[in-house]
Amino acid sequence: MGSSETTGWQWLAITLVAVAAVVVTAAFTADAGSARPEPVAYDETVGVGLTMEAEQIARAEGASVPRAEVFYSQFRYVVGYSGVDRLVSALDAPASASQFGYPLAVYVSDYGGVSVDCSAGGSLSASATPAWTPAETAHYVVDSDARSPAGPVIVPFEDRADAEGFTDDCGGRVVDWETVRAREPTTDDPAAAVRAQVEQRASRADERVAAAREHRDRPVSVVVGRDVATVRAAIDRAPPNTTIRVPTATTVGNVTVDKPVTLRGEGTRLDGGGDGTILRVTADRVGVVGFEIVGVGNATVGESTDDDSSWDAPVRQGYGQSDAALAARNVSGLFVANVSVETPASGFVLVGTPGAVVENVTVDGTDDWRDGFMGVVGMDEPIVVQHSTFTDGRDGVYLHRADGTVLRNNTFRRNRFGTHLMYTSATLVADNRARDQRHAGIVVMTDPSGNAIVGNDVRRARSGILTAGSRSYVGHNVVVGTERGLSTNAGRSLYEHNVLADNGVGVIAATIVPSNRVVENDFVANDRHATSRPGPMRIYTHDGRGNYWSGAYDLDGGGRTLSRPYSPTDAVDRRLHRSDAAVVLGEAPSVHALRSLRGTTPGFRSASIVDTAPLTEPANPRLLATATNETTDGGVSP
Repeated sequence: MGSSETTGWQWLAITLVAVAAVVVTAAFTADAGSARPEPVAYDETVGVGLTMEAEQIARAEGASVPRAEVFYSQFRYVVGYSGVDRLVSALDAPASASQFGYPLAVYVSDYGGVSVDCSAGGSLSASATPAWTPAETAHYVVDSDARSPAGPVIVPFEDRADAEGFTDDCGGRVVDWETVRAREPTTDDPAAAVRAQVEQRASRADERVAAAREHRDRPVSVVVGRDVATVRAAIDRAPPNTTIRVPTATTVGNVTVDKPVTLRGEGTRLDGGGDGTILRVTADRVGVVGFEIVGVGNATVGESTDDDSSWDAPVRQGYGQSDAALAARNVSGLFVANVSVETPASGFVLVGTPGAVVENVTVDGTDDWRDGFMGVVGMDEPIVVQHSTFTDGRDGVYLHRADGTVLRNNTFRRNRFGTHLMYTSATLVADNRARDQRHAGIVVMTDPSGNAIVGNDVRRARSGILTAGSRSYVGHNVVVGTERGLSTNAGRSLYEHNVLADNGVGVIAATIVPSNRVVENDFVANDRHATSRPGPMRIYTHDGRGNYWSGAYDLDGGGRTLSRPYSPTDAVDRRLHRSDAAVVLGEAPSVHALRSLRGTTPGFRSASIVDTAPLTEPANPRLLATATNETTDGGVSP
């Protein structure tokens, strides 16, 4: 008998012993009992609900957010919800019972024991942290003026008299728990709603681009080198809404563009002399077109200001004040196109620039990303960055509180992160290409909501697409040759029609509270198709359709789905695409017994993924062909 067969039989014996041990252990699983659990402090729960930005704003403004917490019968953690409406959505979710069991106890904040107020622009405030009261006996004020940073809130009270007293000051009406449970949800599928908005977000970006491009072809009023000697003198002389032509290379130093004019070069080199930011824009409707910009300063952190006490002041100092080829602050309608930048710091820093468009630019940063900074920094307002290339440096595009931004058709090479979202929601990150990133292609942090990540192609990185937050749509992406292809750390989100091929791990089920839909994705030739972090079983099937897992076999098949469930985290199933012995072991009676218990016994639910209707053929054959053929690499060299 060869060594491979010996290894296979040894593995079989070990597995059968493990199965028997688990079955015996499961027989002695303790019953949850009938005693009602006592509430715990909210910071001891696994919290879901508000974006991290909203939580930070609430903390900074002293706003109070109604909370809830649930003890589930088959979940080891207490789950905390920011907002009663979020609690109701979770309790009514179709997969709630199968994944968590039934609620042993549900508690909500009791605002009757504290002094509450909604006079500060409707923001709900409380003199102390509210105590807990059982949800089913509480009284709720709905449709009042009270708000949190995330919008209107439902305010719970233990005593009806306290609730009615609150309506005297803040309006609204008092209802019971059954009425709250019966209220119409804002949407049955928030992630699907984000999917439906993809085309609309792209159309809005088209409108912004069209408006900004109007600044590109203004009539020429001044020519540097003919009419005046310097760019600064040309700005002083040019009438508003005209073009300053710069036909020859020039050393500009630090120039402020303080009127609505267009600087137009012809591939002209602007040299800042290595001292600070080269172009600083302080006027609306400025255009900068057709330059090669060099000589940017190397400072990546700005000076602190005594009057900036906002919760994100350190980020604004460290990320929003670095040296750059161009920096703009609190202006609208900026248009930058056909500009190439070599920089030891940032390329473009845009803070509070609604309607800004950056297109057809190239930014070359430092060879070691730790020495450099960002290709584009966008803060506080939505921008559009498209058809551009970012090579080396820290992050290709970094966003901070820039809700509604659109990043599309860009190429990222050898950055730390290609695209990096912080406290930024409702973006569209579409059709970008990332190659050889030092860490990750697309990174979403700080729990935002409503982001759409669509049609991107990420290859050769530690991580492909790392998501966080909630209500996001991640679809039609290709991730190839990474250590970790995709994380599902954004809850209440939809992950569909993605291709994860030839990665160390295809997908990481990262949320402790599983609430995602993962369907019609193709997992092909990954070392491990999936891993799962602690939490209840994840069901990767919807409406009778699952995902394609290369190597998953079906002895009784013939249809469009396998005749049996598949678990990429199962000790046997996960080896099917890498070992013939696994197919033999998969048919062992003891393994069938183990699978029959999967999803019904709490001891078999931890850190697992099950696809109850795995596909027999790839769901995305054209996209898969793109993933496996470097000649379809979108024009990006391998």
